[in-house]
Amino acid sequence: MDHPTDSDPTCPFCPFSDADSHFVMEHVESCQSENDIRASNRASHQYAEQTLVLPYQQQLLLSGFQDGQPGGYIECPCGCGEAVMEAELPAHLDLHAAEEIAFEEVSARPPNKLSEPARSAHKQCVGTSSLPKLSLGGSEPLMVATAGPEKCVPTEGIKRLGRSELGPHAHEKQMPSWLRRVLEKGPKSILTNTLSANDALRKAETFENEVTDVIFVLARLCDRDKSVQRAFFCSSMVHQISKMPREGGFCGYRNIQMLITYIKNTRLPGHEWFSGELPTILQLQDMIENAWDKGFNSVGRIETGGIRGTRKYIGTPEAQALFSSLGILCVANSIGPTESMRAHDALFMNVASYFRGTRNLEREDKVISTDLPPIYFQHQGHSMTIIGFEIRDNGSANLLVFDPMFKAPPAIKRLKDTPGLNPDPARILKGYRRGTAYLQKYTAFELLKLQATCQT
Repeated sequence: MDHPTDSDPTCPFCPFSDADSHFVMEHVESCQSENDIRASNRASHQYAEQTLVLPYQQQLLLSGFQDGQPGGYIECPCGCGEAVMEAELPAHLDLHAAEEIAFEEVSARPPNKLSEPARSAHKQCVGTSSLPKLSLGGSEPLMVATAGPEKCVPTEGIKRLGRSELGPHAHEKQMPSWLRRVLEKGPKSILTNTLSANDALRKAETFENEVTDVIFVLARLCDRDKSVQRAFFCSSMVHQISKMPREGGFCGYRNIQMLITYIKNTRLPGHEWFSGELPTILQLQDMIENAWDKGFNSVGRIETGGIRGTRKYIGTPEAQALFSSLGILCVANSIGPTESMRAHDALFMNVASYFRGTRNLEREDKVISTDLPPIYFQHQGHSMTIIGFEIRDNGSANLLVFDPMFKAPPAIKRLKDTPGLNPDPARILKGYRRGTAYLQKYTAFELLKLQATCQT
């Protein structure tokens, strides 16, 4: 996702900006409908042609900054319930605009160039006559505490985390009662008619925040995107799950749910724990607390003060504790900068190595679909699920992700039902791509990889 520049069109009501004026227009429609400045088709055309920029101080006022202190959390002006850090607001608003993407043909913005270490990953994934071994840079394993209840886990020096790690509600004892009722009720279920293998009509239940077969659609779009040289995808059994309206910062739980869809649908060892519907956020909180009780990463309870019934952020250690306590094999790694490599370049190398594996990259396939599990992906303040990796013709690279803050846009749902449509792939893929411009803001990442017994 590209950084905005001073010359990019900007929303007149908040700091959102993008080089593509159509994205700005869609953002105004979806997030600022009560302030919509377009009164006619002619006005709409004029709006698309001009550069909309407000003085920075006015942008701060409109986006929720107060008392001249822009360093805290900001309530999303689109009303999604998310509180984000100042630096993350433009990217967050960018996702809201991408959610509304339809099928108009819009020229894609040229992707950013990638630094030399990531070009090494490019050579690895595209395939050459000789494939040098990947170096993973600053990658360190995260150890999981496996002490049972009868064993003591050292707690000296463990400190309580604050707002920068646990979010704006780091010190709350209980979430608001209205939000608890929303989470207890869960997403709206939808019954649809589908045909079984023997052409019999049957009812299938789906949920408004869960979409299946998205990876199939993304693979087709990458294949059609002329700027993509090679793309890798994890198992198509993974469902895209997004947050519900007004839910707030429960991204970590939604990512755990996405990993569980893989575990269930591939019948990975441990799938027996998830025989019914996906566990809710409140149930996942109980499962994490139970994992701490059993000694798995139990320092998390000291660091968080407990998470049951709260809106505190969770991260990789909590996801690892949950799966490990259920006997589901997983490995966590932390990734940071080294003397010769920036953190995001090391991240690209690590993910490229994961998808490359032992595959023959001399094949002609542009898009390579695998049976690999998705990856739980964490950086400061947010987590996502990595479902793929792509190399562009200019040498740049992107992670392909399911971001819980980003719901599947109408274009994806329509392409599922009508595969023959031919929209602009780069425009639809934008919400699923995380490249250098986004990742270079961070100096540390964490990955949690499920250990599948059968990977091809």
